Amino acid sequence: MTPNASSAPRSLAADGIVREALETIELPAIPLLPSASSTGYDLARRIRNLLDDPDLDRILEEQVGLEEEILHDARTIARRAYASPDVDNEARSELHRSLLGLYQQHVRLPVDASLANQFHPFAMRLLYELEKPWERAMLSRAHSAYDLSMEALPADPAAFAEWYRTTAFTHPLYEHELYAFLSSEATRPQLEWFFTMECAGEAAFDDLVAMAQVGTRGDVKMEMGSNYWDELGKGKRHAVHTHLFHKLIEDLKLRAPAADELPWQVLAGVNVMLWSCIPRRNAFRAQGTLGAVELLAPQRCTRVVHGAKRVGIRKTSVVYYGAHAIIDIGHAEGWLRNVIEPQVAAFPESRAGIAEGLITRADASLDYFDFCLARARTIAAPAASTITVSRGGKSWQHGKNRVDASTERRPASA
Repeated sequence: MTPNASSAPRSLAADGIVREALETIELPAIPLLPSASSTGYDLARRIRNLLDDPDLDRILEEQVGLEEEILHDARTIARRAYASPDVDNEARSELHRSLLGLYQQHVRLPVDASLANQFHPFAMRLLYELEKPWERAMLSRAHSAYDLSMEALPADPAAFAEWYRTTAFTHPLYEHELYAFLSSEATRPQLEWFFTMECAGEAAFDDLVAMAQVGTRGDVKMEMGSNYWDELGKGKRHAVHTHLFHKLIEDLKLRAPAADELPWQVLAGVNVMLWSCIPRRNAFRAQGTLGAVELLAPQRCTRVVHGAKRVGIRKTSVVYYGAHAIIDIGHAEGWLRNVIEPQVAAFPESRAGIAEGLITRADASLDYFDFCLARARTIAAPAASTITVSRGGKSWQHGKNRVDASTERRPASA
């Protein structure tokens, strides 16, 4: 996530923090997002077990009706999750755990599983059944709040880049109440709980950029390549961003939560990035989602560093956030100038996908931060059965299983 070297100065402050604060560290054997628990029945685990079996064809042939049974379960969960007037937290969590397992078939190494069934028709059908209802709901939410038609979006590349910037900075996510809470109010246990949630949301940005750059050319590819190099610490092993995040988790002696411990708001934030970056049909949306991360990260990361310092967490432990608070300001400008503008100039129709990517990422993060704020406030205090977050005259409630759909966040039109 770095600007083109020819267009922005090198961030000496960020490099100095990393160089002086940390020694070379080995990547620890702790996954950012562990697999779901192996106990108990759930659709995600059933799907994973089948796809990990090298004899999947034989199993489906011998167990007549098994394939249709699981596809039926997937359709049922998808309807409960995204076709109901109410928000069913349980169904959404099950859907996103299952989706995550399917997406991981495309981003893992064949170590603990052969991945021989990555493109099996059964896996592709499951992905379709689970992904499509969520995608329709996600895009419908974006289009209901913003006019994302080709006629409404600026055709001039520079004007579109300015629309993109303004839309990101006026989305409800930009000044979320969570930021002030983390900076000025959160206790150390509350901050540490937030970091455990971040174990999922901060994972593998380097891989996402690597996937998004496929098929691009010219300035777009160069900017993404520069961004990727920055994720790799500019060639310094101790400064690789995933290493820095692991350093935080290790220093605070935190445990990365299993997938089945994470709510749908966290899982959906991960899945929207994988949804945009894995399928080639979403290539322009990926440019929108990744750009949203660049523009919106400095605000959050700055507040996190302030909060960590306030409760006594060592500055060297939060170098990951400190670096992003500084360098992502330049990254955002580089992305607007060297990805958004030239892509729209080369392919004017790309602006629809880029705009959708921006809004879907911001909306997913909004849901995630709403959840984090509500949940963090219950830590070290009696847990209520229903927690309400209010802002701008609207309320969002998080209960055990359901939330009234009328309280779900909707971003205001830009």
